[in-house]
Amino acid sequence: MTHRSWLCPSLILVALFIGSWKFPLSAASTATATAPEAVSLQSGDFLWPKLANKVVPYNSEAGEATDAARVQWEAERKAELSRLETLASLTEEERTRYTVLSNMSYQEFLSTYLADAPTGTVTPFGGIGPVATGHVAIVEVRNGTPWVIEAMLHEGVREIKYQEWLTARSGELVWHGRLKDAPADKRSQIAIVAKQQIGTPYNFWNFDLADQSGFYCSKLAWFSVWKATGRALDDNPRTKRSLWYSPKQMLKSNQVLILFNPGSY
Repeated sequence: MTHRSWLCPSLILVALFIGSWKFPLSAASTATATAPEAVSLQSGDFLWPKLANKVVPYNSEAGEATDAARVQWEAERKAELSRLETLASLTEEERTRYTVLSNMSYQEFLSTYLADAPTGTVTPFGGIGPVATGHVAIVEVRNGTPWVIEAMLHEGVREIKYQEWLTARSGELVWHGRLKDAPADKRSQIAIVAKQQIGTPYNFWNFDLADQSGFYCSKLAWFSVWKATGRALDDNPRTKRSLWYSPKQMLKSNQVLILFNPGSY
């Protein structure tokens, strides 16, 4: 379980969520910059991309979420509920998951996963907020060239050069963060752990953060920090969870310093 309760007694309709919430701009941020400069990146840093004013895919792909994503999520939700129903007994986390997913709509999921709203919140698509992100990636710098390590739907955990990654995500804004109070050599271990997972399949429905058989993007980041430093990004050392540890939770973590903020839009 995370710091946030996943059970909410009622649905809360909101017109805008966190629309006015902003990160402090770093000195490197400008009115026109949309992504951090390559020279500012260090091994173990984190990147959060998204299109301005768009609902972003939860499955780590570039661009805007489509109706096909809703259909896919609903099918995956049904499959997870069916799997839980076949188990002889459920853990506390599994019982909570079954209860929440049984009553969760796709739009509630978007509010919960992308914007870190309390479970049961329904946020209109246009009000998902300026930093409602669905993806996070890890940086490794090799011989002066930054690479991106990330968990992707069709490829699993992969690596790609930062400039190629930016090209593939043309038009997206990119937030840049770094683990607080950790020396460079310790932060570089985050990238090493992440790189060791390259080739591991993508699995959005693997709720054990310590299980290396499958990763989604923010699980990979949580796991890499945990293995490299012994720290839990959400201050919760329990690895078995009821639901996902999301990119937005990580972006808001008090253990992460935001170095580049492209601003609200």
